[in-house]
Amino acid sequence: MLLSLLLRTALATGLTHTEVPCPLDGSPVRQFHKVSGNTSGGYDSDLARYSTRGQFRTHAVSTCPVDFLSLYGTDLKMEIPEAQKAQVLAVIQHARSQLSNPDDPEVWERYGIAAAVYRVLGHHPMALAQLYLEASWTARDVAVGVYVGGLEGPQAATAILNAGAAELNKALSVANRKTVLHNLARVAHRAGLGAQRDTFLHAFVEAGPMDAAEQHTIERFQEMANQVEPKYQNLAILELKSALISDVTTPKDRTLAHYLIADLSRRLGKTKTSLSHYKQVLNQEEADQHIADMARFFVGKMDE
Repeated sequence: MLLSLLLRTALATGLTHTEVPCPLDGSPVRQFHKVSGNTSGGYDSDLARYSTRGQFRTHAVSTCPVDFLSLYGTDLKMEIPEAQKAQVLAVIQHARSQLSNPDDPEVWERYGIAAAVYRVLGHHPMALAQLYLEASWTARDVAVGVYVGGLEGPQAATAILNAGAAELNKALSVANRKTVLHNLARVAHRAGLGAQRDTFLHAFVEAGPMDAAEQHTIERFQEMANQVEPKYQNLAILELKSALISDVTTPKDRTLAHYLIADLSRRLGKTKTSLSHYKQVLNQEEADQHIADMARFFVGKMDE
């Protein structure tokens, strides 16, 4: 049952694109549009949502091929004031200088460039936090892939992990045991349960000799989970903390900022900080019922 649940084939999100002029240099840049997809891949506690046909966030930021200006495709028609163009180019150059391959940025790196540009253009910290959050999700997409699992938040993840423990008690072939362990690591990672994820990955390595494809999959998973994703989660937290002290942050966004700091901190192993911000959410009248329910779930777990 668990294997069939987690291993169904995913189809690609339907995309089309148009070419529009880059706001800085006029060179043609692709603006992508989603024409089909679905959302039955569920959602994670940090509000990442999944389509089983692939994630549009991979294509949501467009990058100009000449000057590497990166913006949401929906913003490609914006006019960048002449007085800010030199500053925009400078922050792009600085961001690219930090990359191992500045001429071919990874998708999460393009989100990082976009955040630097939007900061120059005066966007609110909540908007910058969203960019870094989405960057972290694109790294998670690489780590966990896409599957039809009905993984609707932390309670569903807990149920799948419990079912997985029973599955592992069965007499499985090495190949099937590896499949279950890998899928459980994916679920644990989506749930933000790093210790459980690492236990499953270690058990996968110990289950039997790995071929080259398996070796690559595990190494890539660990790179995304331990290096790339946390980098952008920490950057998101910095912006969310700025939003909390901003005079123009709405009460609703302030509550959302508390929730996201709580969940990202939990994923980063900062339990004390996480619990404090989850409780802040529960003290806010503006809390959305969905995030309040998840905050209450984690407070209950942490207070056990």
